[in-house]
Amino acid sequence: MFWKFDLNTTSHVDKLLDKEDVTLRELMDEDDILQRSMEELVSLVTQDPALDMEEKINDRLGGDETLLNLLYDFLNREPPLSPLLASFFSKTIGSLIERRTEQVIVFLRKKDKFLSLVLKHIGTSALMDLLLHLVSCVEPTGLRQEVLHWSARSSEGSPGTAADAGRALWRRH
Repeated sequence: MFWKFDLNTTSHVDKLLDKEDVTLRELMDEDDILQRSMEELVSLVTQDPALDMEEKINDRLGGDETLLNLLYDFLNREPPLSPLLASFFSKTIGSLIERRTEQVIVFLRKKDKFLSLVLKHIGTSALMDLLLHLVSCVEPTGLRQEVLHWSARSSEGSPGTAADAGRALWRRH
């Protein structure tokens, strides 16, 4: 008689995980997963990551053009940008510039509109910080000079504020 009862209680989460194309959004919509992950999420946001974890993230993100393109697409939004999201974007790109300098600069130089898009959002302080970071924190010095020349060429012919910002950065360094 015991076997007549269906004791195989497969949770909705298990069913989701069995799906081939399950997304993180779908999983986060589940209350029990959200509850279980909340402490982990708060920990990730409020504590410095382990050094090896930060290195792994930088290696993965800086070495994957698909992920860099997803990040880059943030600049295609219409102004004004959310200051919070712009801050996250700027911090992420800035960190990648510091740790994966050559790879990230090569990627950004392939993007014809990168500097014009950043300059389009220059009214968002996080993007101004990113631009300053880009021209002042790139090492070695030869690469920094290359970035400065690139930024000067990219701002030529740009209207108004964008051109002024590009020329000001060039003169500053």
